[in-house]
Amino acid sequence: KDTTHELNTPIAALLMCVESPNPTSPKNLTRINLSAKRISEIYKDLTYLILKDKDKDIKQAQIVNLKPMLDEQIDYFREFATKKKITFEYEANDTDFKIDKDSFTRLTNNLISNAIKYTNINGKIKITLKNSQLSIEDNGIGIHEKKLREIFNRFYRATSQNGGFGIGLNIVSSICEAYNIQIDVKSKLDEGTTFTLDFNNK
Repeated sequence: KDTTHELNTPIAALLMCVESPNPTSPKNLTRINLSAKRISEIYKDLTYLILKDKDKDIKQAQIVNLKPMLDEQIDYFREFATKKKITFEYEANDTDFKIDKDSFTRLTNNLISNAIKYTNINGKIKITLKNSQLSIEDNGIGIHEKKLREIFNRFYRATSQNGGFGIGLNIVSSICEAYNIQIDVKSKLDEGTTFTLDFNNK
């Protein structure tokens, strides 16, 4: 039920654009682009949960520089952030770590996507990669302290706001466990949330 609801918004936006008098206007093309990307991410998350062979990913892992991959993710999400008038503050240093590239992309994708989703219009997101730690900090709606222990459970949703169906953070937790990445989360209701990934635990 939640999956079909989550898919409905980008699909409805696509249909609205292509059925409009001028489907190729700059505004419609931006909407089409964002909607198609959102559907793609939902598909990738679902297939990861259903089909992904985590052991195979670990065997394919190589020592890579995380910064260029994170740079790509920041560029990818700027369109989504701009739509909500969210300011990105980004700083990254070269950081080597042994991980499958798809796993790192999925890991950061879900965390950055959540930060945008739960940050209000005109909000701010600060992303920092240095000293082998990745920090993603937002000034969004926050999470109640009593719910922090449950946010990584599959299908658990700490809030009914802004959609979602409770698999993103479960995927994050699964990848962190597979690659021995320590994850820490701090949050205050109505003030914001900070996720910190420590890549020193090799």
